[in-house]
Amino acid sequence: MVEVEHMLRELADTTTEYREFNIRIVATADPATVIGVRVPNVRKVAKKVQHSELREPFLAELPHAWYEEYLVHAFVLNEERDLNRAVRQLNSVLPWVDNWSVSDSLNPKAFNGKSVDVLLPLAQGWMASNHTYTRRFGVSVLMHHLLDEGYDPSQLRLAVAADNGEYYVSMMVAWYLAEAMVTHEDDVMDILNSGEVNSEELNPRLIRMTIQKAIESRRIPPQTKDHLRQMRKSLPRK
Repeated sequence: MVEVEHMLRELADTTTEYREFNIRIVATADPATVIGVRVPNVRKVAKKVQHSELREPFLAELPHAWYEEYLVHAFVLNEERDLNRAVRQLNSVLPWVDNWSVSDSLNPKAFNGKSVDVLLPLAQGWMASNHTYTRRFGVSVLMHHLLDEGYDPSQLRLAVAADNGEYYVSMMVAWYLAEAMVTHEDDVMDILNSGEVNSEELNPRLIRMTIQKAIESRRIPPQTKDHLRQMRKSLPRK
């Protein structure tokens, strides 16, 4: 949308350094679509769009031309408090998402406080997608909303089963398992120690990723990290 692009360009960094940095870390977004706007400034644009007549036409105008427009879209969508509208909007934008940054920015307020009976079927549907970032988003719903109330050990196995070997899916599953280890260590360790889920061998790469994320966490106790390091030594070589 021209109006949104104009607002973004007004707030873009005056040098190319941030744009080049963003291109490197986002990795899979088309470099030609990156303007080079820092996230706090993208949020400023999203706030303006959210409280203007641009909101509905902007959300409906897909695909967007610019990476930062997708971030604006995510931040605006996150303000949606009606569950049905949020799900419709998510299902419209997710097929166009081509990077982890936008996928991980999606987390609508409509999900807050919803029961496992509502959120788990939604997450399962997204985790079954053939689209990388839709599948990644489905795992993120488990991580953000179902690690406290509504948690069940079977959800860990659902997430592991969603790992299709694609790097950005595997990394989200590993992140989720590492986060789950903070409050459900025994459940996660059972999976890692068994090396299988639903009678299928666990991908050693996923185990390595999970161990690395857990070791990097400040919320995992040192003795657990020591055990994970020992476990990593016993894994097959890459």
